[in-house]
Amino acid sequence: MNCTDSTNNYTAKLLNERKVEFGQVILADEQTQGRGQREAVWVSEVGKNLLFSVYITLDNLSVTNQLTLMQYTAVSVCSALNDLGIEAQIKWPNDLVVNGVKIGGILIENQLLGNQIVSSIIGVGLNVNQMVFTDLDATSMKGQLGIDQNRIDVLGTVLNQLNLFFPLIELDPNELNRIYLKHLYLLNTKSKFHSETLGEFEGEISGVDPFGKLCVCCNNQELRFNVKEIKFL
Repeated sequence: MNCTDSTNNYTAKLLNERKVEFGQVILADEQTQGRGQREAVWVSEVGKNLLFSVYITLDNLSVTNQLTLMQYTAVSVCSALNDLGIEAQIKWPNDLVVNGVKIGGILIENQLLGNQIVSSIIGVGLNVNQMVFTDLDATSMKGQLGIDQNRIDVLGTVLNQLNLFFPLIELDPNELNRIYLKHLYLLNTKSKFHSETLGEFEGEISGVDPFGKLCVCCNNQELRFNVKEIKFL
């Protein structure tokens, strides 16, 4: 479609109307209310980037395993970028970066029945051919590779990776976690952070716990942070 408020919102509307099926992809040239984590707004130049959502259903995934879905999506998009010649990493919790600069983001919205995740709307924003990012520290595939990219070909590569890794959600989440950590930005690297309780401090990311909290080693202690509790400096 040409324009929508957000592809996740549009997919949710189709779901409410029972007009969406497993694996359906909703793609837009423009989003007027694109969203990210921390209530951030996703801004994208019209027709330059990939803005899409994928609807999936799940048979046996506990609500306590929401991290697995994020890992699945992040690993899939990161692997697609790597296949296309870009050495991307996953910046906790849901960004794709190249040398620390954002190239894409993920927003997942789950539908629950009791304590089970029965379906999920996976939203992906990927900077493809945009070259100017006003007031944003961002890059794009064209910025990295120097040439225009075919957005539909890029989408196909991402969807192939989503299909490839999908069975691991239920069959081997530990393997997903291993691949996720392999691509995790600043893992085991001395870095600076800021939190309300500690102010500015130095530590090393050691991983992500089963509840999605970032684990940071500082002064021989492992600290754990929710999304809004820590910032990268």
